[in-house]
This record gives sequence, C-alpha cells and structure tokens, in this order.
Amino acid sequence: MNIAVTADGISLESQVSEKFEPCSALLIVNMNDLTVTIIKTKDLTGTSPEEDLARKVLEYDCEAVITGNINQAAFNILADAYVTRYFGTGNSVKAALELSEKGLLKLIKEDCTAHHHH
Repeated sequence: MNIAVTADGISLESQVSEKFEPCSALLIVNMNDLTVTIIKTKDLTGTSPEEDLARKVLEYDCEAVITGNINQAAFNILADAYVTRYFGTGNSVKAALELSEKGLLKLIKEDCTAHHHH
C-alpha cells in the first residue's frame, strides 16, 4: 500500500508541509517495506502545480495522502478517486505515517481554502 505525504524536505524526518502545494516534495511511501519515491515539486511541468501533484498521487496508486491545507481543484481530484486525505501538519513524515496507521490523524473532509484552521 502506498501513502503520499507532502513534505518540506525529502526524508522521513522532514516536516509534513502546511499546504498541499507549495511543498518541496511529494514522498510516496510504500507501507510494506518503507521504501520512498521522491517527487520534487519543482520538476512538475504542468500549468497547475496543485492538480499535477494530485495526479501524481493517483499515478502511484496511493490509498491516502497526508498533507496540510488542500485547495479545491486538488481536493476534487483526490476525493473523486477515493483517496483518503489526512491532516498531518506539525509532524515529521515518519510520525505522521505512524499516527495514520493508528487512526490518529484527522480526516480532511473538505477543501481548506474556504476557512482557516489554527
């Protein structure tokens, strides 16, 4: 099973980014063996970084994404593909993955651009 995490760096020790985009990298973590595929967001070439990033999550067949705030366009792409969205800001990638496995991360049920969370 793959889980995507938007991160401020390229390691499991990096912090989960506060927003889906911009983030430094999308880490695709295989939960069976903890191998990580790194997608640097600066390498995405499309016209909409948010949508390109959301499509990468689908391309790698991720069951879930751990991130911060998500804009409407990216949220719709992920929700339409039944990708579970978790709010993981404030944790390292590794800690957020552990929390998600224990069911302790908050679900993101709507796009976060309409209101601000503190």
